[in-house]
Amino acid sequence: MGWSEAGRRNLERAAGGIAIPNPLVGEIAEALLELGGAAHRDLVVAHIAKRRGVYRPSEVMRRELDEAFAAYCLDAGHPRAANLLHRPYGPHSRRWALTDQAYGMLRGQAAAGAR
Repeated sequence: MGWSEAGRRNLERAAGGIAIPNPLVGEIAEALLELGGAAHRDLVVAHIAKRRGVYRPSEVMRRELDEAFAAYCLDAGHPRAANLLHRPYGPHSRRWALTDQAYGMLRGQAAAGAR
């Protein structure tokens, strides 16, 4: 499973119109939104695996998602980068989160889409 076209557009709007080139980042953002905005990395990976129909995530899947998150966070320091994801407890934390701006935007758009 992946993001619908509408979900991808909502994510890009939350990013200030900046396209998110890595679909794994989109999956992470969607999982975080469904998990309330923040969660331990292992829970996010398990949630994405379940959405993909996988009972237990492989080490390859874990590594790919971890690398996508880390690469996104490194690029987030760029002045023109979208500020969607972060580690709220510092660089060595295993807790992943949507930024407050991204959470508010995505949650508002999800609620509007449900009407």
